[in-house]
Amino acid sequence: MIEFARALRDLQVRTGGSVGQAVSRGASRTAVYEALAGKRLPTNETLECIIAGWGVFREVSKWRALRRRTEEELSEEARLRGEVKIKETAEEQRFLRELTKLWEESGCPSRNEWGKAAGLSPRTVSAYLEGRTLPAPDKFTDLIDGLAELCPHDEDWILAQGDTLRGEYLHQARVARRAARQEARILAMVLPGGQPGSSGRSS
Repeated sequence: MIEFARALRDLQVRTGGSVGQAVSRGASRTAVYEALAGKRLPTNETLECIIAGWGVFREVSKWRALRRRTEEELSEEARLRGEVKIKETAEEQRFLRELTKLWEESGCPSRNEWGKAAGLSPRTVSAYLEGRTLPAPDKFTDLIDGLAELCPHDEDWILAQGDTLRGEYLHQARVARRAARQEARILAMVLPGGQPGSSGRSS
């Protein structure tokens, strides 16, 4: 993943590309930063937004192939350790995209400000915005109420957007996540390091 990120940063230098250009094509700002930092392998959709934003869409096939090889290598390493990585589902990606869009359209308040208004820690708010954790419905309500409090002029609009996010995107993301976890538990039982009694077993 670090090698993939290094190649992506080299491309950024070569093209003079910016994070903003990728975001303008529909990518999440957080997802682009994480891809460049080697914290997370970007989805194909995010990768294509980066490539298009930096003006080298003719190279998209090459980058798709590189991403696929990287993902396969990461999966093989995890398999040999008896681990099963739960992939981020398409539903989770959609939820994160919509949440990030709402945050950006609300003026990008800081995690500290948002957390204080919502009664949540800045770390928790960051985990939601970066897609590391899916909020429980009650925590999501607190999150949206806090954002509305920070933006009183747009309060009704933010609350309405929150209702849509909670009723559609969050619900679908949580259902998809449960299914992915169940699939991972079943797969872990058949991996070399995931057999009962093995110290490398991952739940």
